[in-house]
Amino acid sequence: MKAIASTHLLCLVLFVNAAFAQISPVDSLKKVLAQPMPDTARVLTLDQLSLRLMYSKPVVAMQYSQEGLDLAEKINFPRGKVRNMNRLGSILRFTSNYAEALEMHFNALKIAEKIDYQEGVARTLNNIGILYSEQKESKKAIEYYFKTKVIAEKINDQNLLQISLVNLGTDYALLNQTDSARFYTEAAYEMAVKRKSSNVPVLMMNLGNIYNRMGNYPLSLQYYRSALPYLKAADNNRLLSQTYFEMAQVFKARKRLDSCQYYAKKSLALSQEVNNTKYIYEAGMLLASLYESNDKAQAYDYFKLAAVAKDSIFSEEKTKQIQNLGLNEQLRQQELSATRKEFENQRRMYLLFGVMGVILIVMVILYRNNIQKNRANELLHKQKEAIQTQKKQLQTSLETLKNTQAQLIQREKLASLGELTTGIAHEIQNPLNFVNNFADISVGMVQELMEIKEEVKLRTNSVATVQTGGELPPDIKAQNEEDEILEMELLGSLEKTLQKVTTHGQRASDIVKSMLEHSRTGTGEPDITNINKIVDEYLRLAFHGMKAKYKNFNSAYEFVADENLPDITVVPQDIGRVMMNLCNNAFYSVNFKANQTSKQNDGMMAVLATYQPNVTVITKKGKDMIEIHVKDNGTGIADNVRGKIFQPFFTTKPTGEGAGLGLSLSYDIVVKGHGGTIDVETVEGEGATFIVKLPIKSFAEEEKKKAKK
Repeated sequence: MKAIASTHLLCLVLFVNAAFAQISPVDSLKKVLAQPMPDTARVLTLDQLSLRLMYSKPVVAMQYSQEGLDLAEKINFPRGKVRNMNRLGSILRFTSNYAEALEMHFNALKIAEKIDYQEGVARTLNNIGILYSEQKESKKAIEYYFKTKVIAEKINDQNLLQISLVNLGTDYALLNQTDSARFYTEAAYEMAVKRKSSNVPVLMMNLGNIYNRMGNYPLSLQYYRSALPYLKAADNNRLLSQTYFEMAQVFKARKRLDSCQYYAKKSLALSQEVNNTKYIYEAGMLLASLYESNDKAQAYDYFKLAAVAKDSIFSEEKTKQIQNLGLNEQLRQQELSATRKEFENQRRMYLLFGVMGVILIVMVILYRNNIQKNRANELLHKQKEAIQTQKKQLQTSLETLKNTQAQLIQREKLASLGELTTGIAHEIQNPLNFVNNFADISVGMVQELMEIKEEVKLRTNSVATVQTGGELPPDIKAQNEEDEILEMELLGSLEKTLQKVTTHGQRASDIVKSMLEHSRTGTGEPDITNINKIVDEYLRLAFHGMKAKYKNFNSAYEFVADENLPDITVVPQDIGRVMMNLCNNAFYSVNFKANQTSKQNDGMMAVLATYQPNVTVITKKGKDMIEIHVKDNGTGIADNVRGKIFQPFFTTKPTGEGAGLGLSLSYDIVVKGHGGTIDVETVEGEGATFIVKLPIKSFAEEEKKKAKK
């Protein structure tokens, strides 16, 4: 099992080496980095340079990755952020900073998922799985490997798929679930053979280890022997010494001690050649146990060799621990160390290829960006033209709609003015009749007074002529006194008559003034207003208007006023328009119901006997509001249209009898113009009550104060 675990790490190294076999060495990448290039290319180059250094110089590698991450954040390059964050997470994992590594991987995963970067998501999930595997949490690791496998299959990334299969096989082996380990390792092996991957011998050795632990020694030996030619051809003596040792273990289990001894010696020789301390110790201990029974001296020599190797292993572990303890200090000091110059000729060749590759990549990127930019500009230009065309069409439609709306509003106002004028004509006729009648009476009384004055004057003159210089006779004097009393009575009657003329004339003047105020355009200015007076006036005007419009119209109406109602600041003509609309609707509703009832009965008299049309308007003072209730016992409002009655142009009246703007205008005046509310309570077939609430405190003054603040 320990052999499988160690192979797991070795597999990862081989995969990375295979994947980046064509990438330029460190010196080449540094020179490429020193040249001018697009920022996105620089981010990716820093990631590659960090990759080349992460196994040998983790501190330096971390610096390059951090530089790449900072640049990617600066230019808002999400893919570059994902790659450099993953690289930082892997370096932190190598240095045993597992918590920071996991946090870095999870942050990279969020970004990759947000931009739908599927390859980045898969590689991040695989890195998280490796981290959990190194923490001996193979079950969690397997969950993330499976997620990697699903995405790799979805995007058809064969390299990622092979990595996920190898990792699944390795961690199932660590869990001692050999069947699953064998299944995924064999799948990875078949894929590696098909793709001619350099990892074939590693997978063969993994399969040999799995079958060894399953007790299938012949098949285990078959895979070990199959791996040997590849390892010899690759001159990989470290892995070859491990394979020989595993074969020796199989022969020992099968009691074939000669073969066990043979392969143990081969493992020991190769391990000494490549200084593979672990297997010097393992092979030495195995040979010491084999010679213990028949050659004590030889067994002792092998035991000493193994003991020296064990001490060396311990020394190496201590050295690693010291290096890990000093890593944080190295990070703070930001120590940059130059990498060893190896294979100078290869380095020059790789440098040339790297420069040419980077130039080619930059050219391709610039060419692609130029094409995309031209396409984007062309598309943007077309979209701009389409938007301008749509904007012009919308502006034309809006102007047409505004003109139509203005015409309809004016039409509604004119219709309302017509109804008002008809009502005023009837209302003003009464005071004018009084004026005419009392004027005639006054003229007659004045003429009578003038006649009496003339008679007194003549009588006085005649007596004075007869008795010049003397007093008037008693009978004439008494007659003059009676005439003076009659004169005073006539003057008193004339005064009263003229007062009535003045009163009814003023009444007619007020009615005309109200008509002019109602017909004004614009909203007018707010003024301190007696609401009772407005309600009473427009209730009567609405009644007479309906009576003039419909010959058979007949309805009772009542105004119940709250005498303690305070005066409030409103626009009088606007509130008058609201009351006119509501009262007209109420009278129309009771008239409509009366007509319906008359069709069902015999004539209007039968209707009046069964149904008494009535409209009642009530004013009362609330806590902060003045309430006006306009109540009728008409047809009411159906539930399915109740929510639409305040919408512009909505009406239930027949065509030609209403534009549907009365309640909409009333709503705007009360709610938007005065900060009040207008609601309706109704039962279909029984009537409706419209409730208008106006704030006692001036809404306009409050709005002005808010605007100043």
